[in-house]
This record gives sequence, C-alpha cells and structure tokens, in this order.
Amino acid sequence: MGRASLALIGAGLIAAAGGTFAAESQGVIARCGESKGQGYFFRDAFYNPNGPNWAEDGITNGKIILVHLGDEWDIQFDDSLGANSYRQEGATVMPLNDGSGPFLTIGAFTGTYTDIYTFDMSGGEVVWTSAKSGTPIKKVAIYRSSCSFTAR
Repeated sequence: MGRASLALIGAGLIAAAGGTFAAESQGVIARCGESKGQGYFFRDAFYNPNGPNWAEDGITNGKIILVHLGDEWDIQFDDSLGANSYRQEGATVMPLNDGSGPFLTIGAFTGTYTDIYTFDMSGGEVVWTSAKSGTPIKKVAIYRSSCSFTAR
C-alpha cells in the first residue's frame, strides 16, 4: 500500500474526529519525536489487495506527548496529517504497570485498536505497538521514538 494512500486515509480519519493538538505543559511526563518501525499489513481487497506484507512504517515529524493529570491519563499525538489524542478518539487510556521503575507502560484501547506504549525513562525512548483490526487499514506494528522526560 502506498504512503500517499495511507496519508489520505489518515487525514480523513483525523478530520472526522475533529482533533486539535493541545499544547499542554501541566501534567506532561514525556515528549517524544518521530516514530520509526515495521508494520505487518493484512490483506484487504480494497486497501491492500497484494498483502499481507511487512513494510517500513512510521510517523515522520511526529510527536507523542504523555499527559497525567490526577487520575486521568492521555497520549496526544501529532503528525503531518494533524493532531489528536486517544481520549478525543474515545479510547480508554490507563497504566498497565505501577511505573515505579524506569519503565512506564500505558495502554490505549477502543473496539477498533489496541496501542501499548512502554516509556523507558532511563533510556530516553518509547517503544510502542499498534494492533488495528477495526480500522480501514488492518495492521500490527512496532515503533520506536526518542523522548525527553519531566520528573514524575
């Protein structure tokens, strides 16, 4: 599947969600840049008729921002297509470990995808996976991004 096709589909999804990027400073735990990785794209008669296949995948010039305010968690993301957050998409966002060590794992779940982020505070990075089965492009992918962290 071509990158242009993915970009058009992504732009439509973000526009439909009405997402805007909140430049929060309060509650920000991590700020991360572009993500690079690999994705396994399932065969789909319309979007990927020659699949399934592995392909390089990523978010060029992207941003990932982890926010924690009180009991509420969110991950905001921004790329060349626009900005959004998991909570804006209606996802449940929650920690999957206690975060007492150098690793903090956060999950974002809806009926159409599951994204898991493991933030490595000592290594200055996040490694995250994305499993999308109810979206137009069905895939499972893993990505890495460099991050800067504030005190928790």
